[in-house]
Amino acid sequence: MKINYMFNINKSENSHGVGKITILSFLILFFLAITLLILNNNVFILNLDQAVHTLITSHLSPSFYSWMLSITNIGDILSTIIIFTVFGLFLFSKNKTSFYIFTLATASGIASTQIIKHFVQRARPINPLEQGFSFPSAHAMIATVFLLSSIYLLAPHMKKVFSKNTFLIVTAIIFPLVAFSRIYLSVHWASDVIAGIVLGLICFVFSSFTYCYKKENVL
Repeated sequence: MKINYMFNINKSENSHGVGKITILSFLILFFLAITLLILNNNVFILNLDQAVHTLITSHLSPSFYSWMLSITNIGDILSTIIIFTVFGLFLFSKNKTSFYIFTLATASGIASTQIIKHFVQRARPINPLEQGFSFPSAHAMIATVFLLSSIYLLAPHMKKVFSKNTFLIVTAIIFPLVAFSRIYLSVHWASDVIAGIVLGLICFVFSSFTYCYKKENVL
């Protein structure tokens, strides 16, 4: 039984495989470009980050700030473990390949984020909430992986239309807000979050691409 998702590759159609390699290559090059600009303290990136930071900090709302604090916790370690466990158990019971793709995307995303953070060693914006290195945003990365997994791995296995649509709407709202909260709370620069999103895309596409050539059930 094959899973017909957006990222599905039919091994008999080489053009699909080439297309996916092209997408993956573009994402990697884009991420490398951002990384190099950060390492070289590119004036455009620095000015853009500062402009976004200034714009947001000048329009802070106490009530919205508190709400963003709650939203950003969804990307914390404990919440990530809980979401991964729930999603993983569901996928494991429905389709092993989907489970393996989800696991590889999550694991590779977390590992690569930590490695890159210590390589780049970019300082966070001054804030009272978090310390440590800033680039790329792990919250934005994991939110992207979870969002893509929700759409392309979990939702297709939901038979009830109402449940599927509700699930998709909730995840399409919550996970992007997790990424945005990192900028709003001034714990990340805008380019950190953009890089985290791109890294999440890379990990998800790479994971699905990898299992296309290992299993008959492909993404």
